[in-house]
Amino acid sequence: MTKALKTKSTCKKQIMNSTSLITTSWDDGHPLDFKVAELLGKYNLPGTFYIPQTNKENPVMDEYMILALSKQFEIGGHTIHHLASDEIDQKKWDEEVNNCYTWLSELLGEVPVSFCFPKGKFNPQAATSVFEAGFKLARTTELMSIKPIEENNILSTTIQIYEHSRLTYFKHLLKRKKFSNLFIWIQTTCEKDLDRLVDNYLKYIIINKGCLHLWGHSWEIENFGLWSKLESIFKRISGISEVKYVSNKQLVRKSSTLPSYEKT
Repeated sequence: MTKALKTKSTCKKQIMNSTSLITTSWDDGHPLDFKVAELLGKYNLPGTFYIPQTNKENPVMDEYMILALSKQFEIGGHTIHHLASDEIDQKKWDEEVNNCYTWLSELLGEVPVSFCFPKGKFNPQAATSVFEAGFKLARTTELMSIKPIEENNILSTTIQIYEHSRLTYFKHLLKRKKFSNLFIWIQTTCEKDLDRLVDNYLKYIIINKGCLHLWGHSWEIENFGLWSKLESIFKRISGISEVKYVSNKQLVRKSSTLPSYEKT
């Protein structure tokens, strides 16, 4: 890497770290994702939709619907059959990831950038397969993070649109040994109510810089009657002058070499 390239990369990193960011992502490709997309469009918010080709657990939108969604939002990989890396052997995992990359490339007419691990399950070998397939970013289901992205292009999240208990948040952070995230959550008074939780983290990232990453499943939002709450949250996080709104792929850190990966 030349000195000029190093300088450009360093400047981009500094800008990223000094900016308050908001991004959203939505998993599983359920047809109800279009209801999420409609609300995102209403409030001029970005969204990345992680879509498998099939899913035995829930319906998945057809390819015409995916293409329609891609006109306005980023489409990311989610394997072919929505299989978690701990449910299959390494050879099958490689097939799921590689075929997903090929399928989306052919369908969208451009290579996909982002990938999300089904059910958030992954290990270093599974992550390496994702990047070797051609994806540049891999999103997890880790909560309560305000980092835009890790150096190894592993992307965590902040808040899921689902009403977790305080105990669940606490156990989640302890299990992953994310003590800095635990400290930030404690600073937000260990809030669990979605509205107040989003408000607290929004204030935090505006003051301290960082990334507020909302994510969820449209079918889960439907099952638990959270559409009104989702729109209320979208309304409050939209149109803020101090914030830059980005899709998941815009968070990718550029690197000329494939880094090593650690489970998060």
